[in-house]
Amino acid sequence: MKAIQEKQLLLATGAEVLSSVQKDFSGIGTDTRQNLSGQLFIALKGEAFDAHHFLDKAVQQGATGLLVHEKNPKVLELEKKTSIYFVPDTLKALQQLGNWARHQTRAQVLGITGSNGKTTTKEFAAALIGSCRSVHFNEGSFNNHWGVPFTLLQLPQNCDVALVEMGMNHAGELTELIHIAEPDVVVCTTVGRAHIEFFGSIEKIAEAKAEIYDASRPKVRRVYNLDNPQTHNMFVDAQEKFPKDSLLTFSSEDPKANVHLILQSMNLNEIKIKGIINGVQGEAKVAVFGKQNLTNIMAAAALGLAAGLTPEEVWKGIPYCKTNWGRNQLVELKSHAQMIFDAYNANPDSMKALIENIKETKIKGKKIGVFGQMKEIGSISAQMHEELGTWVGQAGFERVYFIGEDFQSFKKGLKQTSFDGEDFIDADFSEAMAKNLAESLQAGDLVTLKASRGTKLERFVPYCQPLEFKPKN
Repeated sequence: MKAIQEKQLLLATGAEVLSSVQKDFSGIGTDTRQNLSGQLFIALKGEAFDAHHFLDKAVQQGATGLLVHEKNPKVLELEKKTSIYFVPDTLKALQQLGNWARHQTRAQVLGITGSNGKTTTKEFAAALIGSCRSVHFNEGSFNNHWGVPFTLLQLPQNCDVALVEMGMNHAGELTELIHIAEPDVVVCTTVGRAHIEFFGSIEKIAEAKAEIYDASRPKVRRVYNLDNPQTHNMFVDAQEKFPKDSLLTFSSEDPKANVHLILQSMNLNEIKIKGIINGVQGEAKVAVFGKQNLTNIMAAAALGLAAGLTPEEVWKGIPYCKTNWGRNQLVELKSHAQMIFDAYNANPDSMKALIENIKETKIKGKKIGVFGQMKEIGSISAQMHEELGTWVGQAGFERVYFIGEDFQSFKKGLKQTSFDGEDFIDADFSEAMAKNLAESLQAGDLVTLKASRGTKLERFVPYCQPLEFKPKN
């Protein structure tokens, strides 16, 4: 975390000094469960908590400064113990500090959004670019109005490239994040039905995603996916709005794109690709599962070009791409069955992509599907879970499990197909269901788990006796 001095804090936020016991801080903190020694504690207020209630604990944890937006007796009691600074809005102040940190770095900042693939693209780009440059990136999906400024505040001094993931579920959010991060390169990986609950239509989602291009400075390098209808339309518009030499493209269909890759073959352990990157032909093996990762690899490769890598460096970096926890993660089981654990996130588009991959995957044993609720799809939730049931029923699974509030809709869709295997469908997870799954596994089987993160499908995993699997906090 970047150190900050009182004068820099005041310059960035315009804070009022209530007390000045300490003028230099080793970094920024917001969690009183962590060691805050020497840090400036920012008292953020969320929907479910208000850190102003824990200022005493922040000081006990070692915080030597407090940034607050309340002047109450409890705050003023701490004036002699620690430095205290007042601002109208601590979240806004955090964002101002993030923007200040952005201007302290020599690193190129790359902004990434998308309905599907933004986190995986970020991870792939970090591995690819990191093979020959110093790279910093946010962990997990730390991509909102809190996460983005924290990512910037954590930038190391000697960093060449900073990858900043940008999420949104309402119009205007990406514009705010762009103004905080002021990226040098931006990309929207895809536009799909994620967060449709908040928008009502895919066209409205596309308008909000386009903010990553429209809110950025004119000379920013803009990367476009030509294979997705909505992002292709953004590229058509961009040719009229932005300098043409600042635009880069990727596509598996258009050989004229800067990055043109096609899938040669796929199995559980890897995909093989070939193509042309800025005129340089090549091929590579990547240890990931799923043909949808071709899009993520192309996006990462295009980001590499935009960051200044040569085509040869990009080709050399592609094999370093790998998936992380909960994203098409291959897990070996004690039974000698295998598991595809893809339960970090889910929406109708990513569900369909995974199911299509499983249909095309050849294995020795039986295919078992464990699915769960897709969140944030609003009024079409019942319809989408019924549709999910039909996709699953046609995918060749011999056993199917489902948990979530739309279980009846899923069951309805499943029953509309020719599926004649066993199904275990309920509103909630149960130990009995998990044990039933575990007892059914044999050598050569493939079990697939996918749902939105809030469904917590990882509860099934320990029962299946994974050889190596770390739970996520």
